[in-house]
Amino acid sequence: MIKKRIFILIILLITICKTTFTEVKGGFEAIVNVPIGMGITIIHKNIELKGNPKGNVNFQGGIEANLGYMFQIKERMGISLLAVIGYSYTETKYSKFNNTVRYKFIDNDFYFGIMPKFNFYSCSIGLNIGYKITLTPNSIYYTAEIGNIEIKHDTYARLYIRGTFDYSFVVGIDSAINLGFYIGYDFGNYWAQTSEYLNVVKDETFGNIDIGLQLGYRYGPKF
Repeated sequence: MIKKRIFILIILLITICKTTFTEVKGGFEAIVNVPIGMGITIIHKNIELKGNPKGNVNFQGGIEANLGYMFQIKERMGISLLAVIGYSYTETKYSKFNNTVRYKFIDNDFYFGIMPKFNFYSCSIGLNIGYKITLTPNSIYYTAEIGNIEIKHDTYARLYIRGTFDYSFVVGIDSAINLGFYIGYDFGNYWAQTSEYLNVVKDETFGNIDIGLQLGYRYGPKF
């Protein structure tokens, strides 16, 4: 009796797997996005800071490529797994002592990551996770007494996470124009040492909330 049930269960599992994988379709997917938006600098409360630091609004932009494969799980629905590579221009700003001391970081970043994406009808929702590496780090320190001073900061990898939503306007058999928005966070900006001259302390940490729009071109199977 037990052997019979095991045999029936095996046959049932084989049938389900065969049916599932027979119906799975998909194909190569490539997307080029141009994200443009703003960042809001957030000061972390990991250590005690003087001057009542406040984050400011800043500009962000760039270009990004997504390459991977989309698995169609049913009609007008699929799951994509994409590699991400891109360039971003990122500003980070915050101030202290009633805006009499100001910091501005300008980063030209190369970034890479991975993005699983759920596609349904003409919409898609993705989660983009990876690392940014600054190619040309530059910073400006300002005080009312001495004005602007340019300072250099070290190059290091910073974790980012970004949620995306896109709507696809089909323009060809395998082509579409994407219009969407994103929201995310950049981690890992910090001061490596204390400097009384710059009014900073070691491990003073801050990041950016990212909000913006993105326009893109998509090549791949319909969903």
